[in-house]
Amino acid sequence: MDIGFYIGELLLEQDEINVAGLGTFMKIRLAGSFNSSSNELYPPSYQIFFKESETSDLSLIQFISVEKKLSFSSVEELIKKFSESILEQFNSSESAEVRHIGVLYKEHGKLKLRPSLSLGATDIFFGLNPVTELKTEVLLAVNEEMPVNNVNEDLVEEEEKEEEFEEIKKTRTWIILFISFFTFLITVFGLFYFNSDFNNFIKNKSAGMFSSMNTVEQLTPELIDSTKIRSDNLKNAVDSASIVSDSLQQLTDTAITATNEPDTLFPTSEVVNYEIIVAAFSIKTEADVYIKQISSKGIQAKIVENMPGKMLKISIGTFLDEESAEKELTRIHKKINKDAWIARVKPSKNPK
Repeated sequence: MDIGFYIGELLLEQDEINVAGLGTFMKIRLAGSFNSSSNELYPPSYQIFFKESETSDLSLIQFISVEKKLSFSSVEELIKKFSESILEQFNSSESAEVRHIGVLYKEHGKLKLRPSLSLGATDIFFGLNPVTELKTEVLLAVNEEMPVNNVNEDLVEEEEKEEEFEEIKKTRTWIILFISFFTFLITVFGLFYFNSDFNNFIKNKSAGMFSSMNTVEQLTPELIDSTKIRSDNLKNAVDSASIVSDSLQQLTDTAITATNEPDTLFPTSEVVNYEIIVAAFSIKTEADVYIKQISSKGIQAKIVENMPGKMLKISIGTFLDEESAEKELTRIHKKINKDAWIARVKPSKNPK
């Protein structure tokens, strides 16, 4: 019986085949490699090795038993005779052939295997063959046809043109930005000196900005304990920065509107309310707490709707004419908050 044939068949399916009385045949995966001497790229593959130590694997016995319909004991006896015949060959020779597998030979007193080239297990990995590296003669021929100097000169000219174009773009951008900024400054200064409504609006916004920075600082000692003061002072610093941002945004919007219609900044025919502002908050819950606290002192307060900016402004008085609002502001300066200020607000179309 050709035991080597069955060993080769099993090696196609599993990595180790134990042959009782002889040793173990192993199939090991080899990574892809490049042979610089032959200029070839070898794909991943499998290589067959042999070791003299045995394992408990019984797959060869089971495989032959099924294929030949023999009992286990009969197959074990056949494998034993096969192993003895291989080892007897080493009494008269330095090697012994295992059909379909390769040649076993001795090296430094140990048995090693030289796999057969016809063994299918050595080249089944992806079915790829060695690939010769692409030659460079074609590229060299193309380079010889194209003058190197001309190519380099063209590249240098293109790079110089790109650099010049980038410089022109940067210069043009800076000129546009400068003209825009200068125009904006002229517009703002012109409105400030020649438009009284715009001038009054800037003064009101500036007064409101600085008064809001100190409002909470003056009122909170009467309303909350000392541990809350430090937290509120930090929040007021953030709120003040936001007020400045809102004021600058409102300044820009008003400048653009006043440029197109200088006489309609605050139309005299339009109804406005005069709100006395005593504080401003960026968070709704803080504004509600402040209103509740000041209301406990007998002062009616509310959040003013329809005002520009992100800050929530707190009003403690609403008037339809400026004269009445000025009188009340004088009283509030003396008794409540010296930094309170008047804001002209359009009534909300959808009051809550």
